[in-house]
Amino acid sequence: MGTSNALIFTGLAHYELSDKARIVGSIDAMLNEAASGSLPAGNYLDLNLGYALRPILDDRLNILAKYRYLYDMVDQSIDNSGTPKKIQQSRVFSIDAEIDLSPRWTIGGRLGGRLTMRAPDAASPLADNNAWLAVGNARYHFVHDWDVLIEGRTLTTVQAGTSDFGAVVGVHKQVGENIMLGGSFNFGAFSDDLTDLVQDDRGVEINLITKF
Repeated sequence: MGTSNALIFTGLAHYELSDKARIVGSIDAMLNEAASGSLPAGNYLDLNLGYALRPILDDRLNILAKYRYLYDMVDQSIDNSGTPKKIQQSRVFSIDAEIDLSPRWTIGGRLGGRLTMRAPDAASPLADNNAWLAVGNARYHFVHDWDVLIEGRTLTTVQAGTSDFGAVVGVHKQVGENIMLGGSFNFGAFSDDLTDLVQDDRGVEINLITKF
């Protein structure tokens, strides 16, 4: 029986610059030379760095600017079917913002860009697969901390020259000062995660939403 040498690391940190701003970051990494019964072979690095802002004079506004670097030589499966997979090296830039218009209504949005080299498997050469994402949403706050979300999305791929549109409807419950838990239905084939290269996301989703 062969042996597998694997190194796994995960970390999370945040630093408060002031009462209204902080830096947040996380890292997940795996170096694995050979597949074992529980771990696939390949190297993986997911690095996130963000700047969160909530102005003291207007705490209705929340902004998060984020950079993500993903080096994934482990693969993303396609519908858990065992069919050929995708590997990638991605840099993702995004900015999220939301503002409370009233005690009942909140609107928000996201703009993001992806610079990606991807391949269908480890034996194939990497090729560009850049994309842009735009998201707009509105949230209505019911009594007893329940929210209803309506969201529109558009994903534009640069090399393929395609534009796809999607919509999401969801219901969430506030379970803490900064946490919401709920479910939604995605009518589009893609998600709002630009590192998700497999467009198989139509259907029911479970959502955990956090605020800084």
